[in-house]
Amino acid sequence: MGVTRREFIVASAAACLSACGVRSVSPGRDWAAWGGPGERDGEFMRPRAVGVHRDEVYAIDITGRVQVFSATGEFRRKWRMPAADNGTPTGVTFDQDGRVLIADTHYSAIREYTPEGELLTEWGTYGPEPGNFIYPTDIARHPDGRSYISEYGMDADRVQVFDAGKTFLFAFGKFGSGPGEFSRAMAIEVFGDLVYVCDTVNHRVQIFDLDGAFVRQVGQTGGDGHRMKYPYDAATLPDGGILACEYGNNCVSHFDASGEFRGSYGGPGRGLGQFHGPRGVAVSAAGRVYVADTENHRIQVFTWA
Repeated sequence: MGVTRREFIVASAAACLSACGVRSVSPGRDWAAWGGPGERDGEFMRPRAVGVHRDEVYAIDITGRVQVFSATGEFRRKWRMPAADNGTPTGVTFDQDGRVLIADTHYSAIREYTPEGELLTEWGTYGPEPGNFIYPTDIARHPDGRSYISEYGMDADRVQVFDAGKTFLFAFGKFGSGPGEFSRAMAIEVFGDLVYVCDTVNHRVQIFDLDGAFVRQVGQTGGDGHRMKYPYDAATLPDGGILACEYGNNCVSHFDASGEFRGSYGGPGRGLGQFHGPRGVAVSAAGRVYVADTENHRIQVFTWA
């Protein structure tokens, strides 16, 4: 199948969503998927991270491969992380210059690559002290060069901030369940003057200003009858809303800029438009939403706008 075993299916989202019994944000949008279990090009073993840059889709699975695809799923190239025995990254993002930024979670390091996979720099040292990392999960880079890095482990549930020269500036957050506290901060995004952090085990996304002051949260108490469950990743939308990838609810949920729940895409299952333990979500400039459908060993895509 596919390039070797590539799956690419298009179907009606309305049929999938109604079959799942999940409220749909926008019925009738097309779904597609590619992948399948395996280690050949275009296949996945539990993809955990997905990102989009310049109409290319980057996906990382538990073998430590970074695979790059066209926007419609054609395999283009790949490279491997330096090691994968201890575990693999949970996030992938990009800076203003097109560098691929990966928090190598289980190796306590940040690695920066060219889009072709050339390692440009790596930095980070294991430890709980400021400027060191235990389990860095994701990185977001502000246009001024500052890096915001989410992290957990050994009571180091926090966000650390570094300047453009990678010098530690400050940190915010600690282990807990109150405002500004985290239990497994698994993903981070910077959008405008706000920082969004997936506070996974607390079942919410917390929002901060650029200095780390708590602004508000989305989830936990839920809205419109929806209660967030283990959000592993989130993608910001142009209007300030977010799409939260919910591992526990097997869906991608849409919250507007005020935090109001607008509906969900997907539901539990193995069919097109259904998810099994999704771990990552990314949105392209064209309005396509890409989801790392982890336990189904594939990437799913649907049109958001």
